[in-house]
Amino acid sequence: MKTILTAAQMRMADGEAISSGIPSLTLMENAGVAATDSIVDFMGSPKPVNVCCICGKGNNAGDALVVARLLHEMGAAIAVRMVLGTNNLSADTTTNFERLRQVEQASERLSIREGYGGTFSDYDLIVDGLLGTGLAEPLRDPLDGLVDRVNASCKTVVALDIPTGIHSDTGEVLGGAVRADLTVTMAACKQGLLVGEGPDFAGKVTVVDIGIPDSVLDQAAASEPGPLYSAERDDIRRLLPTRPRRAHKYSSGLALVVAGSPGLTGAPVLASTAAARVGAGAVVCAAPDPIIGSLEARLTEIMTTALPTGPDGIRVEASVEALADRIAKAGALLIGPGLGRHDKTGEFVWRLLKSCRLPVVVDADGLFHLAAHTSSLASLSQGRWILTPHLGELRRLAGDKVDVSNPVETARRYSAEWNCILVLKGAPTVVATPKGTAYIASTGNQALATAGSGDVLAGMTTGFLARGLPPLESALCALFVGGTAVESLAVRMYRDGVMAMDIVNELPNTLLQLSG
Repeated sequence: MKTILTAAQMRMADGEAISSGIPSLTLMENAGVAATDSIVDFMGSPKPVNVCCICGKGNNAGDALVVARLLHEMGAAIAVRMVLGTNNLSADTTTNFERLRQVEQASERLSIREGYGGTFSDYDLIVDGLLGTGLAEPLRDPLDGLVDRVNASCKTVVALDIPTGIHSDTGEVLGGAVRADLTVTMAACKQGLLVGEGPDFAGKVTVVDIGIPDSVLDQAAASEPGPLYSAERDDIRRLLPTRPRRAHKYSSGLALVVAGSPGLTGAPVLASTAAARVGAGAVVCAAPDPIIGSLEARLTEIMTTALPTGPDGIRVEASVEALADRIAKAGALLIGPGLGRHDKTGEFVWRLLKSCRLPVVVDADGLFHLAAHTSSLASLSQGRWILTPHLGELRRLAGDKVDVSNPVETARRYSAEWNCILVLKGAPTVVATPKGTAYIASTGNQALATAGSGDVLAGMTTGFLARGLPPLESALCALFVGGTAVESLAVRMYRDGVMAMDIVNELPNTLLQLSG
């Protein structure tokens, strides 16, 4: 798992590393060396020739000064601009500033000046070493105007740690922000690079090792507000289940999908097929009886069960009875995609959930019907349920005052309150556990912004549950596999034309690649 830190957690890690005996100046030198290597790799050939390093006063500026010195040693012409002057620099930044002053005295390819009022037309690379992760208020003069000129320059921009103007925890743009092509972030990824508007300004994000031990980073991650990770390919590969040689369809997991209604027949098709495509040995699609005929024509490999239905929705007692044998054999239940919002359907959903002891995925209209019962969720879920709301569905469940500025903290809060695995869908999607650990999706792209992609995610999650993965691991596998599938599709076809069934059909190829 890749560790993701808040600004406060990163400060804690820095402090602990220094207390353990690693000199802060060494950490700064390591940061500069790693950033320089990343810049050279990113720029390719030819290497940067004319570079402008814009610096503030803190340690972020010190990193930039190390970069300036090292790029100069490689033959580049360097202009260093101390935008806020040279008084009151941090101690390590002062040391690196004095080192660079000595280099300037013997070189015509290095100039250091205070302030910055010019243009960037003479440079092929701008290094942003202005503010780093400590910014909490909107930019003020002269930095806001300077940021505007950087963005208007159309030059390659590399930000150190985080683009100036981006809040390190929320990804919020604080008045204005540097739009980087590459962000080299030190020791661990910062939360603000992955949420809010952060990804729009960070460009490619590279995490570099600066010598802080993993144990120190893990200790910092465990502090408030809690650990945050992103699952990587090797993590998912280790989680993916495999069928034993003597497996049969029921030992491979039976997934029960309760979904669909007149006019919403696509949702049960997508969810049921996705569950089968991730390896559930058998899938049963239970749907209102008026649409069973059309579903059977489209689901040739999926078993079906008709739910008796009346004018007010699904008939409660008769439908619960119709599902009794299916539930007894199932390994997981999905309820909600396209199920409809009639009152009787809501009664059926709640009755089924109260009586079911299976791991459950609740999605779409299932979430709609939970809104009247949120006070009972914690006791019923017992950590076995996975709720998959997008922001609008979360607002219905939790109220319109849901804080949207920090999706990680929002997901943590309601996962704990409802004692469930909460998959808060968005860009990016966040998975949270009741104990406060959270995960940010590391795969996917805009192709997921298509009708039915949520049904696919819910079906995949249920398929992994039916195969025996725990709820958290099922959600992480589904999220990673689905995101990887759309990334593969976007290479071969028009990204904005990807449809949900394209994602389903791509799943076997994706799982083959991931499983090795």
